[in-house]
Amino acid sequence: MPLTFDIVIATRNRPEALALSIPLMLGQSRLPGKLIVIDSSDDHAPVVAAVAAATRDWNGEVIVEHSAPGLPHQRNTGLAHVTADVVIFPDDDSLFYPGTSQAILEVYERDTEGRIAGVCAVPQPTPPPGVLPEGAYQMSETHQREARLQRIRNRLDKRLAHLNPAGGLGQLLVNRQPRPDWVGTYEVPLVAYMTGFRMSFRTERIRAVGFDATLSGYALAEDVDASLAVARDGLLVGARPARIYHHRFPGGRPDPYRSGAIGILNPVYVVSKHIADGRLSETEQQTERARLRAFMRARLFASALRLFKPGGIQQARGALAAYREGRRLIAAPRAGLAAAYRSAEQRMGL
Repeated sequence: MPLTFDIVIATRNRPEALALSIPLMLGQSRLPGKLIVIDSSDDHAPVVAAVAAATRDWNGEVIVEHSAPGLPHQRNTGLAHVTADVVIFPDDDSLFYPGTSQAILEVYERDTEGRIAGVCAVPQPTPPPGVLPEGAYQMSETHQREARLQRIRNRLDKRLAHLNPAGGLGQLLVNRQPRPDWVGTYEVPLVAYMTGFRMSFRTERIRAVGFDATLSGYALAEDVDASLAVARDGLLVGARPARIYHHRFPGGRPDPYRSGAIGILNPVYVVSKHIADGRLSETEQQTERARLRAFMRARLFASALRLFKPGGIQQARGALAAYREGRRLIAAPRAGLAAAYRSAEQRMGL
């Protein structure tokens, strides 16, 4: 039997992004049962209007709900409305290529034993042809440059995975899972974790763990956390034919101090949590904590290289403060890790 799916979008103050992304999601050959938009905007009305305009010719169920801000909270709020077998969590600025939803669902349906917990689309360096009208918002120069270099960055991520604590831990967990012979191929590659703008889950798997609301606001690494959580007893894979472009909305990112801080603090919290959750041997825990310490040193060094760029001093200050707090987090017991993270946020003024 074909599986059903719902789409959950968390958004804030970005109706222009929804006006671009939703028509592509609803122009697919395979459509969701529900489109669920959880909005934390200062003014809810423009988002309601944008969703209404984008879904005017669609007969499926639309839920638009206002919420307190915070990406994990908004995703959990949307998840509570999901009734389908699979839930796709695109960002509000994720642009689907034709056939993306179909390709994702086909992977789940091929997995008759239910071993696959999450499937992600494959990022593209350019948008789907003909979808950006002249009046559409433009990405920042930084984001445009990142999009052009996406393939190079993907290759580097694979080659330098040993320097990425989330990637190293995710790969360790994924490699332990039994899998059919068609998983791990070019068309359906194994992935260590999924990034938020392109992720999907079997509903029962993500509902069992949820999104960690300890990570508030622009909750960097909440997608990594959810990925590592479902990887406890499931596989994470990509769907090569499922293509997506992240047409990132300009602005809305943290100030330089906060950016430098959460770039270290959040990954350290997330990875420390999953190192200590009982899945690793003592030797493996020591190895992953050493990788985490090396990651902190590398991030601190990288921030020092940006000292003379705009905001560089503030970003380096945030990174240094997070480096000091990160050492405490790594040493914290699992039961007290969330409290230690909140205390670190308070001491750092976040």
